[in-house]
Amino acid sequence: MGPVRPSVLALVLVLAQGGCDTIRARSRAQDGVKLYRAGQVVEAAQKFEEAQALDGTIPTVWLNLGFASLAVYQGGPKTPAGQAAAGRAIAAFEKYLALRPDEERAKSYLVQTFVDTGRYEDAERFFKPSVEKTPPDAQALATLGTIASKVGRFEDAARWYERRISAEPENGDARLALGVLLWDRLKSTTDLPIPARVEMANRALSTLKEARRLQPSAPNVFLYTNLVYRERANANLGEEPKRADLELAGAYFRIANGMGKGGADLSKEQKIVAETTDKADALVKAAVEKGPAEVESGAKK
Repeated sequence: MGPVRPSVLALVLVLAQGGCDTIRARSRAQDGVKLYRAGQVVEAAQKFEEAQALDGTIPTVWLNLGFASLAVYQGGPKTPAGQAAAGRAIAAFEKYLALRPDEERAKSYLVQTFVDTGRYEDAERFFKPSVEKTPPDAQALATLGTIASKVGRFEDAARWYERRISAEPENGDARLALGVLLWDRLKSTTDLPIPARVEMANRALSTLKEARRLQPSAPNVFLYTNLVYRERANANLGEEPKRADLELAGAYFRIANGMGKGGADLSKEQKIVAETTDKADALVKAAVEKGPAEVESGAKK
C-alpha cells in the first residue's frame, strides 16, 4: 500500500433537502471542495471542520476532513500544525468508519495514515477492541504487525505476528509474515552480535519451515528461506558453515524459481535440502559454541 495521496480526495458532496444545519453543513463542505481544488488545504480543512460541527452525521464530510487534514500534515509533518493535522486526520477517518463500518477503502486510508504519520499508539488504540476479544481478530493482529514493522518497532511487530500465528496456527501467511520480518531485521541490522544473529536466523528458519509445511507450493516461502540462509552465512562463523548455508540458500532459490515452471525437476535441490540441513545446523551450532574470538579467527584463515 503506497502513501495516501491528497489528489484522491473524495470531494463530491451534493446539496440535499434537510434541516438548516444540514444544509449549511453541506454548503460549508462545498466551499471546502473549492478551496482544496485551489490548493488551499489549510482553509479547506477548516471548512470541513465547520461542516462537521454543524452536522456530524454526514459521512463524506468526515472523509473529506480526513484527506484535507492529511494534506496539511504532508505539507509540514514535523511542525506543530502538521502533528495536529495528523491527529485530526486519524480522528476523522475513525469517525467516517463509525458511520460506515464496512467501508474497506476508508479503513485502508486510516491504516496508511497510521503508517505515514508514525502514530503506532493510535493504531493500537483503534484496534484494541478487535485484538482483545476472544478469539482475537487475526486481520487486526496482522495489520498491527504491519504498522509496527513499517514504523520501525520490530519487537512490537514480532509480538503481533506471534499472536496472529497463535490465532491462526494453520495459516501459512501468518508464519511467512514473521519470517519476512526476522529476515528484514537481519538484513538491516549489521551490528548484531554473532550469537544473536544466529539465534534470529534460526528463529526465522524454524518459522519458515512451518510455513513451507502449510504452503508447500508457495514460491515466496522458499525464496525467503533462501534469503535467511544467506544472512546466516554472513555471520562470520567460518568457511564450512558459510559454505553449507550458501549451498542451502542456492537450493531453496532454485526451488522457488522452479515452482513457476510447470514440470520442473526439483529432485536435485530437494536432495541437497534433505542432506545438508542438519549438517549446516550442526556446523553453525559448533561454530557459535567456540566463542566469538575463535569464530572470528577461524573465519580469517
